[in-house]
Amino acid sequence: MARRRPRRAASSSSDDDNPTDKLFRTNTSSEPDCGYETELTDPDWSPPRAGCEGRKHQWQQQQQSHRSRQASAVKHDAEDRIDLSLYGSLDEDPPDDTDENLSDVPSDYGGSKHTRKKKLRAKTYWARYCGRKALEPAAAPRWSDPAEAIRAATANDVHRFFNWILGKLKRGQGGRRLKGFKKADSLETEWKYLHNHYVKMTGEPMSDKMRDDIRRGMRSLIDKYKLDDQVRDNTPVYIEDMIPFNETILSTREKRFHLGIQRLLLCFYNMLGLFTVNREHAILNLQYKDLLLTVQRDPHGGPPVPMVDFTPRCVKKKMGMKNLNSFILPEIIYGISLVFSPHVFLFGFLFHANAFENPSLRSMEDVRRLFPEDGCQEMPLPLKHEMMDCYVFCKVDVVDGEARILRDTPMTAGALDSQMKSLSEIHGFLNPFYSHQFRYGGGKLLDESGFVSEAQRNVIMNHASSRTFIRHYRVRQHSGLQEIMCGLDPDEEWGRAVTRMSRYRDKRRPRHLSDAERASAEEDPELQAAIHVHESLADLYRRTQDPALIPLLSRRQQEVTNTRRRLQDRLKHVLRQDFSRKQAVIDIERQLSGSAVNDEHSQQVPRREFEMPPAQIHLLENLLTWPTSDSLEDEWQRRNKGVGAVTEYCDFPEGGPLRGRPPKRRLSPEEAPQKVGSPAKKARLEDQPTISRQEEKNQAIEKDTPTVSEPEKCFQCPKKVS
Repeated sequence: MARRRPRRAASSSSDDDNPTDKLFRTNTSSEPDCGYETELTDPDWSPPRAGCEGRKHQWQQQQQSHRSRQASAVKHDAEDRIDLSLYGSLDEDPPDDTDENLSDVPSDYGGSKHTRKKKLRAKTYWARYCGRKALEPAAAPRWSDPAEAIRAATANDVHRFFNWILGKLKRGQGGRRLKGFKKADSLETEWKYLHNHYVKMTGEPMSDKMRDDIRRGMRSLIDKYKLDDQVRDNTPVYIEDMIPFNETILSTREKRFHLGIQRLLLCFYNMLGLFTVNREHAILNLQYKDLLLTVQRDPHGGPPVPMVDFTPRCVKKKMGMKNLNSFILPEIIYGISLVFSPHVFLFGFLFHANAFENPSLRSMEDVRRLFPEDGCQEMPLPLKHEMMDCYVFCKVDVVDGEARILRDTPMTAGALDSQMKSLSEIHGFLNPFYSHQFRYGGGKLLDESGFVSEAQRNVIMNHASSRTFIRHYRVRQHSGLQEIMCGLDPDEEWGRAVTRMSRYRDKRRPRHLSDAERASAEEDPELQAAIHVHESLADLYRRTQDPALIPLLSRRQQEVTNTRRRLQDRLKHVLRQDFSRKQAVIDIERQLSGSAVNDEHSQQVPRREFEMPPAQIHLLENLLTWPTSDSLEDEWQRRNKGVGAVTEYCDFPEGGPLRGRPPKRRLSPEEAPQKVGSPAKKARLEDQPTISRQEEKNQAIEKDTPTVSEPEKCFQCPKKVS
């Protein structure tokens, strides 16, 4: 049988063209003849022995040629192969090349900045106390190092420290006068952070006996310095309080701003505080990325409804952010007044900022024309990407003499509290309004509504348990117990009327001191001592002209100003607190005497700067409106006009805060000083009839109006007689 001659494999013809095949062959086989087919022979045939050596030599040459070609292919493959180590392996662990150790992380990382401030205050007070103790004769060496002193502190040392800060410490950083301690809770807070500092320095808490001894001393200090052991009244506010308050904010001219948007933002803050019961910092740090604006399909079959989802992100956090709550507010038609409609104000702000991504969305009329597509529940209203990091409650500041809206900077809590305090006095509240009162009233309504469970209430208010609500937020004013004991149904409206903040409202409550009251404040010994020190220092400077006395003289002048302002504020607070009792005596006497008309308000001298500008009048005309028909189109038009008025008023320059002395009250005839004059002049004054202010105004108008001679008419016929 003929045998087949050896030949190259068919694939070897493309080896030079396909390096991948060569690489595969190199890696998968180590046989020397892997590139050749196996030679088929006849089992009955055997080669002659005479040519055996020649065939062996030929086979060795073929093998050597094959190995050279294989080495050349491997060399080319090495040049073309990708170094995978440069790109890393998917299953390879990374090296430990981090640049941060646990010691680099502050111990109070993740805590509130207010908590860090209180911790630093306790540490600073202890360091100042140790500094004073180190100056004493025969002082122990440990007082030279505050850290060593806190480690070796005894219960008596802590007691003397608390006695020192309560009775001796009067000045803080930079020589500023401290507010002092008036509540027992303030002393408890100081003890809490001092013990925290002790644990941080020693690594372990104080012993039970040491803590008991310190608390026994704290109880004696509370009685010694007559600290109030009652917490602040948690007086709630409801929507019945906030609607009139917003009307006062929008209409008053006794408080002015740089731009109209500042006045509108205060109203919008009251709405969100009442409807979401969030904390102050959560609302002030609200950004446009926390809003979701949509047009929702009405499940009841009505027209589409604009809706806003609020998701405040700045919440209390410790060891990570808490779960966020979303507050869904659909537009309520035929609801409350427009001065308390969040959609009217928010859409006004958005149209003023040109915040919508669609350029054709410019007014509320355009929003009314939108509807969700078929099969969809909502139609999103996307905002521009550059607006996402802007703050809803932005700051307004004067830059280069011009009032500007700084949308990338939030309004500070101090500015908000100061403005709310001034407006509370204008509105007639007894005490300044503060933001936590939203949580008192809202928490009470959630607790008693029957629609919200206890667990959901804790989620809404970000409470870990109901213990926090019971201890701090549950209103401690109880009404309706008499009706319950008598088997009657309690009157909820009556209970809300006598427990809310407006119960003590009186717009007659004084906001400013009179000249006599200011003079009494000037006679205070503390102020006179500060003035005497300043005058002595000024006299020394006039005699010596020493430049080193100028900074000290400036500080003493500031000390006189601060002392005078503090004494005046304290006197005003006392007068406002005593006003209800004293004014009640006057009102009772006037009503029982038969003169029930109080014309004291008409005796106030109007100021020209209190007159409303046309832009503010236009705003109130569009917001202080009520539905006049049952037509949905008419209600939409009323609300659309309100949104347009808000948009227009945002840029209105109000002129900035008022400066100068307040207007003086017109004195009554009994209060007016009597001047001694001649008997004839006194008689002429007594003979003159008294006229009212309106009559005086009418006479002045008639006097200034030019008279025109008109023909007389006959009293019997209409014939005119010249």
